Amino acid sequence: MEGWLIDADYVTEAGRAVVRLWCRDEEGVFVVHDRNFTPYFYVIPYRDFDPMDVSVESRGKEIAPLKVEKARKKIFGRETEVYVVYAHHPQDVPKLREAFRDYGDVREADIPFAYRYLIDRDLACMDGVRVEGEVRQEKGLRVVDAETVERIRKKTFPSLKVLAFDCEMLTEFGMADAEKDPIIIIGVKMGDYEEIIHGEEREIIARFVKVIRELDPDIIVGYNQDGFDWPYLKKRAEKLSVKLSIGRDGSELTFRGGRPKITGRLNVDLYDLAMRLDVKVKKLENVAEFLGRKVEIADIEAKDIYRRWTSGDKESVFRYSRQDILNTYFIAEELLPMHYELSRMVRLPVDDITRIGRGKQVDWLLLSEAYRLNELAPNPREMDEGYEGAFVLEPVRGLHENVYCLDFASMYPSIMIAYNISPDTYVSGACDDCFVAPEVNHRFRKQPDGFFKRILQDLIRRRREVKATMSKTDRDSIDYRLLDIKQQTLKILTNSFYGYTGWSGARWYCRACAEATTAWGRHFIKKSAEIARSMGFEVLYGDTDSLFVKKDDGPADSGEVEELIKRISREIPITIEVDEIYRTIFFVEKKRYAGLTSDGRLVVKGLEVRRGDWCELAKETQRSVIEIILKETNPEKALKYVREVIGRIKSGDYPLEKYIIYKGLTRKPSRYESVQAHVKAAKRGMELGYHYPVGTKVGFVVVEGSGNIGDRAYPLELIESFDGELVELKTKLGNEKRRIDKEYYINNQIIPSVLRILERFGYNELTIKGNTQKTLDSFFG
Repeated sequence: MEGWLIDADYVTEAGRAVVRLWCRDEEGVFVVHDRNFTPYFYVIPYRDFDPMDVSVESRGKEIAPLKVEKARKKIFGRETEVYVVYAHHPQDVPKLREAFRDYGDVREADIPFAYRYLIDRDLACMDGVRVEGEVRQEKGLRVVDAETVERIRKKTFPSLKVLAFDCEMLTEFGMADAEKDPIIIIGVKMGDYEEIIHGEEREIIARFVKVIRELDPDIIVGYNQDGFDWPYLKKRAEKLSVKLSIGRDGSELTFRGGRPKITGRLNVDLYDLAMRLDVKVKKLENVAEFLGRKVEIADIEAKDIYRRWTSGDKESVFRYSRQDILNTYFIAEELLPMHYELSRMVRLPVDDITRIGRGKQVDWLLLSEAYRLNELAPNPREMDEGYEGAFVLEPVRGLHENVYCLDFASMYPSIMIAYNISPDTYVSGACDDCFVAPEVNHRFRKQPDGFFKRILQDLIRRRREVKATMSKTDRDSIDYRLLDIKQQTLKILTNSFYGYTGWSGARWYCRACAEATTAWGRHFIKKSAEIARSMGFEVLYGDTDSLFVKKDDGPADSGEVEELIKRISREIPITIEVDEIYRTIFFVEKKRYAGLTSDGRLVVKGLEVRRGDWCELAKETQRSVIEIILKETNPEKALKYVREVIGRIKSGDYPLEKYIIYKGLTRKPSRYESVQAHVKAAKRGMELGYHYPVGTKVGFVVVEGSGNIGDRAYPLELIESFDGELVELKTKLGNEKRRIDKEYYINNQIIPSVLRILERFGYNELTIKGNTQKTLDSFFG
């Protein structure tokens, strides 16, 4: 049989572990059972001993190796004789690992059994699989008792069935409490199928289970369902004696390591993926809007659900539920394909890929490569050692025209390849035939090619081939989109290698590799700046892998810039290209600038307009100031605009949403030592029954009154109405009205958000509030 490999796990039969591969073909799902794989790990012995004599007692039972073999493995490229210790069962491995640590260096004992199988059998999730063996039926599933299993490399992705769901609970105050607040709706969408499940709570949950079993999705997605919906459903189902039997083998939803696990189905929390997006307030609708897929069909907010539902207006709550489920589904459509490709490259199931960071993804990629090269993997390290990072050239502040940004493409991977930077090529002492890093003097053998160099070259070669194919493919075709996903994924993994070497949890952690890479990077930026100046360019700014230049004597033409790139390329082994041409750009300080590109796009880096803990009005004001300065080169007009905003605040012209400030809770409100405004706002909400779990973005406004800002911060949940002047607030003593603190928003939000920009053009806080004028001649650097 042939199909797509979706997931891998194992079950125990007669005391032995059996690998299960969950696969899909045109007929549906089938399960491969492979009984021909045994758990094992490696031991590099400290001294002579008989490994078969090693045992440990656990719960009155003696645990000993099943068998032990000798093998030749490479450790940083050098062959060494090691023991391969086989265990009776995967659960014996952690216990044996501890026992063997008295006799040797234990390696690769932390790799989960099913994923060890994928590496050793050269299989990958989201890729093809061919299996030979006897086919039988079990619990309504086609089961193949495998004799052989092999990988088939596919160019496309499997056509998977993705089901999105979202629960609505009925709670009078704040976050729902699973002990007392019922589920009133579960929204479901898969393809064209949509259902808003409602009615009596027990029937809702039972219907949800039935829908999953009938639709039989391969992937179930939600938004923060791992932290909220699934635990809530589990607790409510237990109270109502409903079994959440949604596994493909009929098993119930379980939790492993705090994460939900559904046998035979992938469970992907889209909130994990949203955490990697440049969206500061990661509400469901914000993420959908960022991805260009936002749906707006509801006329209520979450805080309105209780009032609408209990008053009999259930239709508005249904619309709200459908809006959430559509946004969830469309986010999945946008974000899942790249993770299918990552799953294929790293081998792991998609749900694991979405939960781990870039460092762990590189770790798993390296584990597969290490096995292929007969290289023994180091154990993960837990340490934190700092090192000097990238070189940042101080910017020439002010407004500039006709500026070129030169990009040192894939700088760090290119450096690692050019100078053979890898843990296995690092030499701590003297070396005759080595590359020596500037400043830090770390040495790396020139020959043979290091472990990292070989992998990086392969990743870059594969990306180059994909991009070459893309150039011959119709940009509007599905093939082009699949190729683009593949090249983006290859780029992500390639560019993660440098950071990986300096990540304290990396198996192949190597501080010298990280230090040497950044040292060469600093050297190249400085060298490039010298060359640019010698050719009559003014260097305005340099940071990590980019250089901003303009001609001293007028606009540069493309020929002059090409000649500069050629000169630099003769000196350093990095591909350089023009990243952007800016009609206008201004620099505020390191890593903070804004520019208008030659094709009319606004590029903003590091300024408050991109942060989430400023109110929307402050962000809008700053963005408008940036646009006026860059598009019209008129700071005076920008100043006038800010004064108009201040005037409109005083006149009460702005709605409440313009004043809301969002800030996240990184711990429980009770655990904060210094109580900040958002924490005090959360505590105020908690007094009236609202819940604010860790990770919540607390939305609050500041009203007039005595005390500090926190004493006057009220969460959105307590706001009943706003008329531009007065905020009606819920309190323990009943509703009361307080004035919005206009002076706070003017002095602590609007002016600070623009002052960092405007002060570069000679303005200060008094100027913004007053009538001092400047001439345009003083604005240009």
